Amino acid sequence: MKNGFILITTVAFLAILAANAFMFTEFVRLRAEIQHNQNSRFLVDRIAKAGVSAGELILSMDKNSYDWSGDVWVKPKHLVLPEGTVDITIEPLDTRFNINSIINKDGSLNTQSINLFSNLLSVMGLSSGLLDTLLDWLDTDDFPRVFGAESEYYSDLTPPYRPANGRLMDVSELVYIKGFTTEILKRSDERQGLLDLLTIFSDNKINVNMADPIILQALGYGTASVEKILNERELRPLSMNILMNIDRQTSSSLTRIVKFTSSFFCITARVDCKGITGAQSLIVQRTNSGIKRLRWERN
Repeated sequence: MKNGFILITTVAFLAILAANAFMFTEFVRLRAEIQHNQNSRFLVDRIAKAGVSAGELILSMDKNSYDWSGDVWVKPKHLVLPEGTVDITIEPLDTRFNINSIINKDGSLNTQSINLFSNLLSVMGLSSGLLDTLLDWLDTDDFPRVFGAESEYYSDLTPPYRPANGRLMDVSELVYIKGFTTEILKRSDERQGLLDLLTIFSDNKINVNMADPIILQALGYGTASVEKILNERELRPLSMNILMNIDRQTSSSLTRIVKFTSSFFCITARVDCKGITGAQSLIVQRTNSGIKRLRWERN
């Protein structure tokens, strides 16, 4: 255990050194460009993108066969440059429920995913009717379910629009679906927001090593089991054997949708450059061959 702790500390130190070295090199390279463009926004954006690249470097250094709260990349990195500061955070996305997994690639419904989302609504105290409106938005027909809505409903809105009849391109699109109000989608002092628990980037499996307790409950674990899982993963990465020891019946039913590592991440760099602030985010997929960039997002 002591040797393992020393190894983790060493890797963390090397990751921070590598990120700092990368950022300093990028800063020097940007100097020439900055001389030709004194726009502060240009400087902030370029430093933010360099910060994201540093995050990719940190993430690529993690070679574990698991991803949990004790990993090097989890702790936010604060870097100081001559022109300001950069804060880099890396968030795993496959700790969330993939909302698009409800519809299979052939257009059929995924029963296990539907049950999981239904459980999620129940755990959060939200209306079960939201499942009908979501299914109507995702499916290709124009026949509304009991609590659902199809083109007839949306065409009467101001302004009118049509349901997507297909997979979401971003979880923020949920706001256009009947019943998915900003009050339930966004976090508040009283409750967790749905947007914090959903994603469209994953292999339809959930990394239970870092999943929110609400997601664990939605998977079917009772309150006592969730508490045991949280306690266990504070000490070490989880495994299927550990989950089986906690709740064999529930864990046995989840072998196809739970995992202990992550492949999809959101890397965010927030910059403060002499009072001018900005941020850039990049969705990436970590593969055996390296980091694959999926989508840039400007915050």
